[in-house]
Amino acid sequence: MPSKSKKKAEAVSKKNAQKKKEKSIEDKTFGMKNKNKSKKVQAEVNAVIKSVMGGPNDAMQRKLDEQKKQKKMAQKAIKKAQKDEQNALFSEALSAVSKKKDMKKGKVDALGRDHGDDDKKGGQ
Repeated sequence: MPSKSKKKAEAVSKKNAQKKKEKSIEDKTFGMKNKNKSKKVQAEVNAVIKSVMGGPNDAMQRKLDEQKKQKKMAQKAIKKAQKDEQNALFSEALSAVSKKKDMKKGKVDALGRDHGDDDKKGGQ
């Protein structure tokens, strides 16, 4: 187990490394016009920040994103399989019910506004 002095030295060196990274970012982005306004410049600044600060975390982030994608795709496949199974089991029953409703309703032809007024219009 490392001694307390080594832990303290590592913490100090991490702080120094962080300060060096921030200084490097400031140096690389110095002189860019409209840092706070232009989207293109902001994208460039963000790219510089990622390149300086990134490192191993970037690879881990990509790995986590890939795992999330795979999990999402697996859940989609499961839902689709369940829906297909449900359709296979209940398709005959659903079609029979819909046919039964159609038979009860019967067909209604579209009748115009003046339908049935022939008897009332005997003008002559």
